[in-house]
Amino acid sequence: MPLVRLALAQMNAVVGDFARNVETLTRFRHQASAAGADLVVTPELSLAGYPPEDLLLKEGFVDAAEEALAGLRDAPGLAPILVGTVVKESEALVLGPSSDWRDVAHPDERPPHVANALVALNEGVVATATKRLLPNYEVFDERRYFHAGVGPHTILHVRGVAVGLLICEDVWTENGPAAELAAQGATLLVVANASPFARGRREERERMLGERARETNCPIAYVNLVGGQDELVFDGQSVVVDASGAVIARAGAFSEELLVVEVEARASDVGTPLDVNYPHEGARATLNPIAEPRSEIAEVYDALVMGTRDYLWKNGFRSVVVAVSGGIDSSLVAAIAVDAVGARAVRGFALPSRYSSAHSIEDAYDLGGRLDIDVTTVPIERAHTALSSLLEDVLLGEVTGLTDENLQSRIRGVLMMAISNATGAIVLTTGNKSEMSVGYTTLYGDSVGGFAVIKDVPKTMVYELCRYRNECAREVGDPEPISASVLEKAPSAELRPDQRDDQSLPPYELLDPLLEAYIDGDATAEELVAAGHDAALVTRITRLVDAAEYKRRQMPPGVRISKKAFGRDRRMPITNAFRAEKR
Repeated sequence: MPLVRLALAQMNAVVGDFARNVETLTRFRHQASAAGADLVVTPELSLAGYPPEDLLLKEGFVDAAEEALAGLRDAPGLAPILVGTVVKESEALVLGPSSDWRDVAHPDERPPHVANALVALNEGVVATATKRLLPNYEVFDERRYFHAGVGPHTILHVRGVAVGLLICEDVWTENGPAAELAAQGATLLVVANASPFARGRREERERMLGERARETNCPIAYVNLVGGQDELVFDGQSVVVDASGAVIARAGAFSEELLVVEVEARASDVGTPLDVNYPHEGARATLNPIAEPRSEIAEVYDALVMGTRDYLWKNGFRSVVVAVSGGIDSSLVAAIAVDAVGARAVRGFALPSRYSSAHSIEDAYDLGGRLDIDVTTVPIERAHTALSSLLEDVLLGEVTGLTDENLQSRIRGVLMMAISNATGAIVLTTGNKSEMSVGYTTLYGDSVGGFAVIKDVPKTMVYELCRYRNECAREVGDPEPISASVLEKAPSAELRPDQRDDQSLPPYELLDPLLEAYIDGDATAEELVAAGHDAALVTRITRLVDAAEYKRRQMPPGVRISKKAFGRDRRMPITNAFRAEKR
């Protein structure tokens, strides 16, 4: 059987930065040509970045994509390339014979005819494939922006092999576009993807690709985007499976890479000819590498680092500030920040109140020494006293209880944002998913900041990540960033004497599984009780989760690591009278 040498360009695209993306695509194309590739395959919307969201509705965006694509067309001496982009289509091609806009919208409200496409370039446009299946679940909202492609599928004829072109969702469906391509004569499938990271996603992808390869009797090359885009992180881990579904090549996670692979496929004379007409004979390359999969906790940590790093540099931030309390959450966020942007760009601030313990301040400075970051103490007692005095006149009495606790948190928030204003550094918020789920956070206090690094990380996983980061340090002979003192102390906000989290919340070992089932799994109260959770606890926690929606709506964006993060994934109305326990 003939061999096709593919180069999968696992790249980090910047949404809307066409010039930078063209540079990245060109760099990978040169590398692939030097490696003797017959075809370079790039991720979904590699030219525009993913997801462009309402930029697609903005005048000029699609035109800018077309202009950028034109700049890639004339490249004599370079390997042919498949570029992920957006294209305008004719009404007949987009809507098909059975569609009519009068059924769905007023004629004056018709959106532009735009398709999510994969364009084959080889000294000009050879062919265009359009995405057929548009996902509208989890973080995806593609039916808002794109029209599904219709008509004959696109097949390229490369070195005696019929290469069928697919885009992301097209490969996930049984008896879908992949099967249709195989029925039309394709003997090798390539898939351009922008598949965001979530825990367990790599295994899910490779299991699906194995099923699709066996269904179609075709090898499949799957190239994935890498990098952070707002809340989303794309993990790469591009992969190639043979016709039996066995993995024959895999790229690494969370880094740009050109994966060069030789794929054996059945001969076929079907498809648009793609002449491989550049001088690539004798080129050398490392072929068919198989990167070892990372552990789940390692993947999560890498996702948090990449998501933080890319959010900062893509948005022009060059330094960060973190309120370090001596607790586990702020310690983890500081460690991630150092790994993302380097110790010189990170500064910690200890903001003790009258209730802060001496060991917490010591732990904050110890963290600074272990991470080699500067830590500065800014006591809040004077501000606390002054504001309490002002409020006593208004409230006609002493400021106590939750009001006093939140006042301290908000003083810290004001100070951190003032430091941010003065220095240009972004404030990294340190709250975790468990706390945000039940509203155990102060609006305009500990919730302030520009990016919430561990927003989607349950408290129990915070401890796992800290232990993992310590293991990484031990392996290379560095100091463990998270001390035993921080790992072993009882979690506390230290906003009143001898306060501990378990005075307000159940132990996190009980709370987190319940939250995961209710939030990530959409379980009902009845199902939670049937699964073994205490009925009174279920009622209490589900009410807390439901009541805290207005707080979560005002939280900064943060890295998504689960399949149901707050924001893009879980969209609940704030004004909402439905309660599960009433049914």
